[in-house]
Amino acid sequence: MKGVTSYFENEILRKRSYLTIELCRKVIQYPIKKEIQPDRRIRFWQEWKN
Repeated sequence: MKGVTSYFENEILRKRSYLTIELCRKVIQYPIKKEIQPDRRIRFWQEWKN
């Protein structure tokens, strides 16, 4: 997949069948909250509706 790391594709998406790359991109584009972690990774938040 273009624009994602092999770790994300092989570990994160594989273990979480409810996630799609499209959903992740939408959350990054329209977060309700953004948090920079101490190790400089960025956590993006969005509401989840079932």
